Amino acid sequence: MYNGCLKNGIFPNRWKKHKIILIMKLGTQTYEEVTKYHPIILLSVGGKMLDRALINRINHYMYSTEFVNRNQYGFIPQTCKRDAIMALKHFVQEGISKGEITEFLILDVEGAFNSA
Repeated sequence: MYNGCLKNGIFPNRWKKHKIILIMKLGTQTYEEVTKYHPIILLSVGGKMLDRALINRINHYMYSTEFVNRNQYGFIPQTCKRDAIMALKHFVQEGISKGEITEFLILDVEGAFNSA
């Protein structure tokens, strides 16, 4: 059934239905402000499974065709910040051994994509 949905580009309407539940943040005294709530969205199990199947296929394509740059470490399976640090160390050591000046820029973007 899921393969048929993916093959035909169909996402059944019954799987698109959801329910939003608002939960008040701790310590909130007023009910008037929208920012005082955490929205929780309950999706159908069928839709979640179809989403997961689609994500798995996209990820398989991305990683099997080397579509993702080999210098990308974030959000890549079996990689971590240690891998990025080791790649940087190797890059710097290679530059030093060739007598080159090596520069790099480190950006702290910890909260750049925080939606809360």
